[in-house]
Amino acid sequence: LAFLNSLQTRDFKFIVPQFRRSGLFESLAHYQCRGVILCRSDEEVRLADGFIKLYLYGYGFERDSAILVHHDGQSFLNLNDCRLYDHLQEIRKGHGDIDVVAGQFSGASWHPTCYDYPEQVYQRISQKKTIIKFEAIARAIEAINARIFLPSSGPPCFLDPMLFHLNLEPINVFSRPPQLIRYLQKRFNRSERRHTLEVMEMMPGDVLDVTECNFAYKAQERLSEDGIEAYLRSYAARYEVFFRDRQVGCSSQHLDDILNRLREAIEYKLSLFELSHLVTTALYLSLHEAPDKMIRVDFQSRRVEIVSGVIDPNYYSLSTPSWQMERVLDGKMTWYNFSLTFRMRIKREPDVYVPLLHDFLLTEAEDLKQFCSEWLELEAKLEENGERITVEAGGCLYSVSRFCPHQGADLSEGWIEENRYLVCPGHWWRFDLWNEGRCEASHATINAVALEQDGAKPRIQAPQVAALRSRVRAQGVPR
Repeated sequence: LAFLNSLQTRDFKFIVPQFRRSGLFESLAHYQCRGVILCRSDEEVRLADGFIKLYLYGYGFERDSAILVHHDGQSFLNLNDCRLYDHLQEIRKGHGDIDVVAGQFSGASWHPTCYDYPEQVYQRISQKKTIIKFEAIARAIEAINARIFLPSSGPPCFLDPMLFHLNLEPINVFSRPPQLIRYLQKRFNRSERRHTLEVMEMMPGDVLDVTECNFAYKAQERLSEDGIEAYLRSYAARYEVFFRDRQVGCSSQHLDDILNRLREAIEYKLSLFELSHLVTTALYLSLHEAPDKMIRVDFQSRRVEIVSGVIDPNYYSLSTPSWQMERVLDGKMTWYNFSLTFRMRIKREPDVYVPLLHDFLLTEAEDLKQFCSEWLELEAKLEENGERITVEAGGCLYSVSRFCPHQGADLSEGWIEENRYLVCPGHWWRFDLWNEGRCEASHATINAVALEQDGAKPRIQAPQVAALRSRVRAQGVPR
């Protein structure tokens, strides 16, 4: 609030999204301005010549929001990093074509950034995830028929010496705006849109005239591809002492204290986690400074213990600096914000994503019961619904579950890649239609069945096809 308190003129109102946690609203409740408006998802705040509308996304530890501003006949949608991709057609139907859209395209995710992969594997995964995110942005632009797109993330700016190398890696998931701009220009040059898409990289001070689609470069300092490394090194040098002072050495006793506090915190979380019986993969947590002592979490037996090494064939292991973990245990940082620091190394065997394990680790203890309730409710809804859709890929029709088994996104808004993968519009999971709709990176499936064969090599074994087709017929799926 320091900046807000420094403002002399406060002739404005705050619009705050109404998430389950009310911390932001409470922190602004006594701020002296024209008021604070608590806004639910899809709720409009009327203006003299338009409106502002928020769209909220909240599931488990994830919270995000997007904002639509309609003013004087023009519209601007800032997607931020909100998972709205399966709702964009509905937004366009309700509010017409969107003039300007902004969205993030660079991924703040553990995978593969924090994983111990060989360089070739790391780059291959990074390239695949980058292209999927670029394509998701392109499809969002198409869904709302936007005239102008503003990239709103990147370039990466890691100032911590522990992470600085991420700024300079030739291939990773932290894309820069020029990369996305080149992709979109190539992508839309061959499209059949009614009007040309303008993609503009704005910097602080630049001005965009939406009506005339004129862009004025007003920023005093512009960051170019050629000058970015020198800029980042100079920027990081200003914080060198700050990061060095953080990494104060710990005695062995202090490390043991942190490890025991972590064990107690995990035990408490596990006591609240009603879905532990569904997690068959063990979790190992350790500190960088004491790699020979690990906290082992056995979800099946609900047991937490300190061991000297990995003893399970199927496991996730995570190691982080002691000072970083201490900030989490002291309540100075949430588990989710801890994940966004990237100050950890992760390994998993086999290399398969286990969503519930991640949800357990990154959800705050006080939110775990609510998360479990929401998860069970979603599972029951998906099972009860049983709705299926037909998709075409590589000359073959497939019947698949309509809703993603991860978080229920509508797969009818997804797309096909490589003539065999159905991509979810929510978190971009890829389901292999040639392998019964199984997800590439997890054990989830959308139960795909081939309804027509094109004479090519059978993609599903005959007995499986017969069984799945019988199930499809029972559910009344159009053939």
